[in-house]
Amino acid sequence: MFKGISKCALSISLCSALLLGALGGADYPAAAEGTTSAVTGGAVSGPSIGGSDTVVNPDQVVLDRSSIIVMAGKKITLTLSGAELFEVGWSSQNENIATVTPNAKNVMKGVVKGEGKGSTVITAAGGGVVRECKVTVVAKMQKKDFGKFDNENFISYCKRKGYDNGYAWTGQWKGGSRKKSTYRGIKVENKLSKVEKAYGELDVKNCKASDPFTKMKGLKKNKVKTYADVKYGKYRIRFYFNAKKKVVAIILACNIGKIKKSALKEYM
Repeated sequence: MFKGISKCALSISLCSALLLGALGGADYPAAAEGTTSAVTGGAVSGPSIGGSDTVVNPDQVVLDRSSIIVMAGKKITLTLSGAELFEVGWSSQNENIATVTPNAKNVMKGVVKGEGKGSTVITAAGGGVVRECKVTVVAKMQKKDFGKFDNENFISYCKRKGYDNGYAWTGQWKGGSRKKSTYRGIKVENKLSKVEKAYGELDVKNCKASDPFTKMKGLKKNKVKTYADVKYGKYRIRFYFNAKKKVVAIILACNIGKIKKSALKEYM
């Protein structure tokens, strides 16, 4: 049966076969075809790229925000880093409150949209690591948000006076006689953080000389540095902040882009 094979060679062959059989047994399973990851020492090894295994350190997988506040209907982008070579998945625990979709050009970014008032959690997973961000959604802007500056709703006033095709404004500032709040209770001297808890995170911009309001005596006196708009159609609530991020003025405006410095001359 083993003609032409020496006893020594046969012995070596049998030993090799037995050893290979042991390694292929249940205690030492061979790697399954198509396997792409395995957890080793707290790191996750992934698909071979360029001929070498890639490894992700869980400590390096970071979601840029742990919590956000967004107004219903508005969007905020989250960014996951440290898992660029892996598939990344985004999900929401409650899509009635907030949804999330991967950015079309970069799946490391998830676009969160506020859907309904409440709180939920957005999850980003990549390289076997999961990161979470708490999302708080506040209500959409409404007409009543403009209702506590004057004796009547500001929007109703603008429409009644025919300002929809032109402009109108009213406001208050620190040291002024008007101390009334917007509907959500934001008054002069509140901090930016309180404004964002009421209206969602704002796009805060530096004041420019071209802004028709920054030259007003009340705002100049209070050293305005930045501002942010909350929009409801053509109507806006504009919050002005000082260097300490405190509200020093609140302006309600209709068609704010049409307001010229000359129209505010008496306040300069």
